[in-house]
Amino acid sequence: MAKHLHIDPFSGIAGDMFLGALVDLGLDLNAVRAALGDLPVQRPYRITTDRVERHGIGAVDLKVVLEDEDHHHHADHDHSHSHDHHHHHHTGYREIMAMVEQLDTSPRGRQRAGEVVTVLAEAEARVHGKTLDDIHFHEVGAVDSIVDMLGSVVALELMEIDTLSCGVLPISSGFVKCAHGLMPVPAPATAYLLQDLPTLGVDRRGELITPTGAALVKALCDRVGPPPAMTMLGVGYGAGDRTDPKVPNLLRLFLGQSLDTGDLGPLTPEDAASNTHASPRG
Repeated sequence: MAKHLHIDPFSGIAGDMFLGALVDLGLDLNAVRAALGDLPVQRPYRITTDRVERHGIGAVDLKVVLEDEDHHHHADHDHSHSHDHHHHHHTGYREIMAMVEQLDTSPRGRQRAGEVVTVLAEAEARVHGKTLDDIHFHEVGAVDSIVDMLGSVVALELMEIDTLSCGVLPISSGFVKCAHGLMPVPAPATAYLLQDLPTLGVDRRGELITPTGAALVKALCDRVGPPPAMTMLGVGYGAGDRTDPKVPNLLRLFLGQSLDTGDLGPLTPEDAASNTHASPRG
């Protein structure tokens, strides 16, 4: 039986919330730190975690802290990624892919990491009308985003997770501050990444889904929709920073043993027509 992870994005998804929820599920964060090793990122950093509560639910609040700054990054001090904190640090797609090859993980882990980076890079390139080789990222190239992406994939390998799925993704409204100024929510790159995925409009303002979070779903999930039949092994929660009076600002993960891996096979035309499931890989 395959070990399966189902993402429940009832309050959205960001990379650090995803990694924090994996820690809540029992991930050895020191093993992630060791696997990332001495990545040639532009700024020294450390990964910290705290136990917090959101609406009475315990969760892990994970942060990527830059050693030479007093402030840190988290899921957007409004909810998800803070797009303006590190816009003066640029990293190219090829540089990040070189980091992928240096990861101390399995071949599958490096392949998964490359897929996450590539789908995000393709979305950013499309937004800016550039090729992958030409584009240099602002938000995507930030140290914290790189650590979120690569650390999350390393974590999946450490936990021996074979397949992933994700619930329908919530679409909020409002604006988010980026390197280029105010952008509508979902941010342009996120909007491209959400193409072909089931979404649901919600009456909430602020960024619920970050580009990094959307890239993790797009690249890694076999399905978006209801979870497959599985024996539940654990539940983990990763916290965002914002206190929302209506909805706990959390990402929930369900870990289980899939009872029928056929549930994650190719879509039938009937599946696609009903939109109860959708394949993010197209």
